[in-house]
Amino acid sequence: MTGEETTQDELEAQLGTAMEGLQRAVVRLLQEGEVHPHLVVLALARVTGEVGAGAALASEQDPEEMLDELAEVVRRAGREFRKTVRAEALPTAGNA
Repeated sequence: MTGEETTQDELEAQLGTAMEGLQRAVVRLLQEGEVHPHLVVLALARVTGEVGAGAALASEQDPEEMLDELAEVVRRAGREFRKTVRAEALPTAGNA
């Protein structure tokens, strides 16, 4: 395994850890029922934008480029999730 592959694996593991932690926090908020689901999503989007812009500024990158990249990641993830949900909802040939 090359150094680049090791770094990629480590980054993917860190991404997975971060996603799991965020998902647990969001699910907890939704299960508690004290915050409307739409507001949870809006809050998560706002925090994502703030953290993204802050990270761009800290690394001397253009915040607009970072925010554009974030928007594309959100769109792609939403579309992939929608396709997955639709595929799971469709009956299979043996169950039709």
